[in-house]
Amino acid sequence: MKKWWIILGIACIGIILWQSISLYNKILLNRDAEQERAVQAAQNDYHLKVHQMDYYHGNQALNVLSGTSGKYGKVYALVNNKGKTKLVKQSEGLTKQQMKKYVDKNLKPKEWVNLRLGMENNQVVWEAVYLDDNGRYTFYYGDFQTGERYKKYSIKQEI
Repeated sequence: MKKWWIILGIACIGIILWQSISLYNKILLNRDAEQERAVQAAQNDYHLKVHQMDYYHGNQALNVLSGTSGKYGKVYALVNNKGKTKLVKQSEGLTKQQMKKYVDKNLKPKEWVNLRLGMENNQVVWEAVYLDDNGRYTFYYGDFQTGERYKKYSIKQEI
């Protein structure tokens, strides 16, 4: 009888593992397909040659494409999951390095986690994520053009 419980336990673990891998693969395929749709939408709308792609998780999920367009030059294209695109010229705002310097100078982060471009309520923002002096994860949203605070919040890290 004990042997049957062991066999049943191994079978259950095998089924759970199999389903977890299957779910993970479905999620990755879905993400890859969404990224392809975003690139296609940006190429169709702006003839964009994509150099880099990032993902933004704000009040709406966005694919953020960096590239060049013959008509607009160096640009960022922000594409939502419905294929709606917003184009922003890189020259109209702060670069990633300029935003990092702005945050370093004004907010003095203890440790950087991430810095990415995104959009909140149809306003293009830089999302700076860092650890502050109190060990809190701080999310600073700075205006794309000036770096000035759009919103900021902190989350205490509990271990």
